[in-house]
Amino acid sequence: MAHKITMKAPKDSLINRDVVFTVQKNGRKLGELKISKGSIDWKPFNSQYTHYMSWGDFAKLMSDGGEVVISD
Repeated sequence: MAHKITMKAPKDSLINRDVVFTVQKNGRKLGELKISKGSIDWKPFNSQYTHYMSWGDFAKLMSDGGEVVISD
């Protein structure tokens, strides 16, 4: 089954607010991805810890380890 992604965006301006994506697979929550202007954070379900990454580190991770897809 495909992953189910839901998004919760702030009602007002995004200037100082996170956009939160909830990620599920087979009806079970995998975690939450929080995107803000300063960082990207991943909090796995059933964990008290959040994994933080700066946008620069995220760009490097995706460039070094992400799959390259050629768009039309």
